[in-house]
Amino acid sequence: MLAIYAAAFFSLSITLMKGLAIPLWCISLGVPPAYMGVILSARSFVPLFLSIHGGSLMDQLGVRRTLLVLAILNGLLPWLYPVFPFVIAVLILELFGGLVSSMAWIGAQTALARVAQGDPKSAGRFSFATNMGNLAGPVLVGFAWKFGGPIAGFGIISLWGFLLFAAVYCLPVGDRPKESITSWKSLMPKWSVYRQAFIMLKEPGVDLVVFATFLRISAYSIQASFYAVALVHLGQNEFNIGILMGVAGLSSGLATLLGAPASRLFGSQVVVLIGGISTAIIFISMTPYLSGFSIFFTAAVIFGLGMGISLPLLLSVLSNAIPREQQGLSVGLRSTANRLAGVVVPIGLGIVIELLGISHGFLVIGIVLLLVLIIGSVVLLRRAKKVSEALG
Repeated sequence: MLAIYAAAFFSLSITLMKGLAIPLWCISLGVPPAYMGVILSARSFVPLFLSIHGGSLMDQLGVRRTLLVLAILNGLLPWLYPVFPFVIAVLILELFGGLVSSMAWIGAQTALARVAQGDPKSAGRFSFATNMGNLAGPVLVGFAWKFGGPIAGFGIISLWGFLLFAAVYCLPVGDRPKESITSWKSLMPKWSVYRQAFIMLKEPGVDLVVFATFLRISAYSIQASFYAVALVHLGQNEFNIGILMGVAGLSSGLATLLGAPASRLFGSQVVVLIGGISTAIIFISMTPYLSGFSIFFTAAVIFGLGMGISLPLLLSVLSNAIPREQQGLSVGLRSTANRLAGVVVPIGLGIVIELLGISHGFLVIGIVLLLVLIIGSVVLLRRAKKVSEALG
């Protein structure tokens, strides 16, 4: 489990570290907001279509074997950004790098699901380790960028990838034989796998988890795209921005340990889940209307609280609803919802900022996401109630 927690620490945090580095890199290259939105959504575009296939490959080829390759790529790719300081190069690197980092996070979650098998304590510790990585990573990138420029910033991200490799190397080899790679055809996406994944949405609870995942990652996508841009606009330097993104990770990490107690207190996992996501959306969307580092700090802490308290509930509910041999596929399905949010939100936010300015852009996106969360939750909960009544 220690190796799994280490993999959690070094996997998702790579995305958040890029969420600081890439906007700063785009600002230095003079990229306008609308096109920046396209670049920042590119990291999620390929995983949107291949997350289910990637999860299936984890089941087919083995988590450890697949993650070792992904970790090496996560260590090498960051150096290509300063080597090719062109807008089109950033777009291409985000397309490929987004897939690599996304698949690494899927692998870490699949390793947890395989070993912990839905244990809420393990899910909480996994979430805590994830968010500790989200604390350390951005702070180090912000510090390195302020005092060493882009090369130092991207160098920290590269180091993170190789530390992920060390963690993955210590993972359990597995409890069953892995299929050999006989041809490239065995690595290609199969429609039957996608169909099998989407059939899972008929299961009570799975549809709500996937929907909640989309809204939760929508809030995260705001932070990982234009949050740094807004803070630069409001006069914050790179180190301060790294601290704010890091403290959100710290708050989120601590809040992951509160998911189960909060559910018992309120008598419902769903209430805590929706409340946490709503809190995250509100406090990230109000960023351009705030001023002063202490106020930004407080908002970041509350944003992290909302993000953190919802994550272990998503992981635990989904793990319990899906058979062990399909855990990789189920994680891929949830990751597809993640990537859909990662594509839609940065592009939409970039366009609105281009048209209305950064303050109104955050406000409009926040209102839309809250409306979708409220309406969608009501519809899906009513459906779950009807299914439950039909089953007796």
